[in-house]
Amino acid sequence: MAKPRKPVSKGAEAIAAAIALDIGSGVLGNGAWLKQIDIETRYCCTRTDARRALEALAIKGRIQRIPQRGYFVSIVDEGQRRELVEVRVLLETAMVPSIVERATRKDIADLRRLVAAFAAAARRGDVKERYTTNRAFHVRLTELCANRELAKLALAVRGDLPATPIAQWHSQARIEQSAREHGEIVDALADRDVGKMSDLIAVHIRQPSAPTTPRVRAAAGRG
Repeated sequence: MAKPRKPVSKGAEAIAAAIALDIGSGVLGNGAWLKQIDIETRYCCTRTDARRALEALAIKGRIQRIPQRGYFVSIVDEGQRRELVEVRVLLETAMVPSIVERATRKDIADLRRLVAAFAAAARRGDVKERYTTNRAFHVRLTELCANRELAKLALAVRGDLPATPIAQWHSQARIEQSAREHGEIVDALADRDVGKMSDLIAVHIRQPSAPTTPRVRAAAGRG
């Protein structure tokens, strides 16, 4: 029988990042109870690191502390999620002109590699890998925006959306469609087509349940 791993001081920042990854990927769902003893065991960390990590995430709003009860993953209901989605559309489409202006051939090649990585993760079905490869693509795209404050806001709002069934991909078909949309966004970037890229990003964020034609996508992007 394997012996329990001895807790190691990894630093509260590292533990907070690991918890945030599990929240973002949906491993720790909307409203999940984050018992300190479970955090210590799950991340093999010290009590001090667990407590400080939870406190740091509570300050950022990723989790909430309820007196006499403990820490819980912050709950985002469907109405709030829809509002955050529309804020994301506004912020991310506002970045497009700058991204198109600044993207180099190397940037586009990097993005195509990230498109392939997410497509592979989408097929394999590993939850964390899907989350990390999807995020890597969007972070790399955002890095191309000259307005750093706008870019930071866009990534912050993206982080406010939990990866629960109401917020993340609702089917395997939708995951694979998202992967294809990544490729279409990069194709529009390579063509320096600001309008098309903006429309594609808007549809990609809103994730319509039914397949869309280019004309429908354009209309949805302007909605």
